[in-house]
Amino acid sequence: MGRWRTHVETWLLAEQDGRDEAAEAAFDRAFAAFPSVAPSPAFVARTVEAAWAARVRRRRLTVLATAAAAGLVLATSAVVLYAALDGGTTWFILTTAASLTSAAVIGVLSAGVTAAGWWAAGADAALTIVSAIGRPYSLAALTAIEVVAAIAFVMLHRLLRSDIEVRTPRAYCF
Repeated sequence: MGRWRTHVETWLLAEQDGRDEAAEAAFDRAFAAFPSVAPSPAFVARTVEAAWAARVRRRRLTVLATAAAAGLVLATSAVVLYAALDGGTTWFILTTAASLTSAAVIGVLSAGVTAAGWWAAGADAALTIVSAIGRPYSLAALTAIEVVAAIAFVMLHRLLRSDIEVRTPRAYCF
């Protein structure tokens, strides 16, 4: 019998005899003696993979259910409208469907054109920056500016340290 089993038996005997303090101590020893169980890396990988698969499946089902509900509402509305207007309104249903479809297509196309415009503006800005920095003279000028700025920063710190008002100089502040 394992070590933890003897502690469990001791705990149960102390509980039966009514010795509360001894039972508490035996209980603590019993649970301290239990072997720790750690999941294997393969189990963790399978669990994570299953959780992600369930999430993807849930999202797909949500999208499918939303599309099915929208289709059901549209079909029900069309049938009710057709029945309410005595069946002579096929042209009305068709023109309404065409209007809604064209509005959706125009919205998607305009969003695409706007996104392409922003993309082009960002690409132009990046190209300008890269071409300005990529030239050897620009790179030398930027390096010189950075060196002058670092020297000015150190000199400002020394100036503040020598000031009477500033008694305890701190680290550089940005």
